[in-house]
Amino acid sequence: MAKRVLVIDDEPDILELLAEELEFEGFSTVQASSGNEALEILETQSFDAIISDFKMPNGNGKVVLDFVKSDSYKESPVFYFVSGQADMSFQDALKEGVNKFFY
Repeated sequence: MAKRVLVIDDEPDILELLAEELEFEGFSTVQASSGNEALEILETQSFDAIISDFKMPNGNGKVVLDFVKSDSYKESPVFYFVSGQADMSFQDALKEGVNKFFY
């Protein structure tokens, strides 16, 4: 069974590119265009990994990270931030539970 990855980005081209590359490598992907949309998906689905942009309108990546790391979320997906702009340092992201932060 393919590993499931939630890909979150407000830029449609980047979202599609990441999802296509992951699918080419054999992963199953679900796409969300905002943090709020991702939260709705996470209410009903589980993932092996989450790749999220940091800075987005309608719920940024930190909102998603906080939900995934909360006691109310029972899964433990690997979490990656991919962003050209972030309001969080690499070190702070690691302290918050991000597995990798790509600038």
